[in-house]
Amino acid sequence: MKKATYLSIMLSSALLYACNNNTPQEKAEQAMERTEEKALDAAADAEKKSGDVSNKELEKTIYSNMAAANAAVAKIEMPQLSNDKAKALCSEIGKSIINRINAKTNDDIINTQKDYLEDKTDVEKAFLDKAITASDKDLILKYGEDCLAAARGAL
Repeated sequence: MKKATYLSIMLSSALLYACNNNTPQEKAEQAMERTEEKALDAAADAEKKSGDVSNKELEKTIYSNMAAANAAVAKIEMPQLSNDKAKALCSEIGKSIINRINAKTNDDIINTQKDYLEDKTDVEKAFLDKAITASDKDLILKYGEDCLAAARGAL
């Protein structure tokens, strides 16, 4: 009887040991799962770094375009105007265009576009109020259009 008990304990132990030990296939599957997780993590890190590089390249392109547009506008000479009011209006239009070129957010873009349109309206109003001449008005508006065309052409 002792031998039977001892034999059954041994068989139970061997069976329990065999059940707790993973087969080579199970070990391989577990290793594969760990490796796949590491590969996915590495791919995610690589994608993030790639995205960072892409963002830096995009940023470089944007600032390069801004610089080119600013340089192009800087080459446009302000027209000869008849009075200080006309010169101030012309200067405001130029500043609005430069601000628009250098805008970095959507809100800035919208606000600078509004400023430019308001400046054009101010030119028209100054003409109607006889604060500037028709020639001044035409020269100021042409200056604004020339600046915009130069900025667009630089891009």
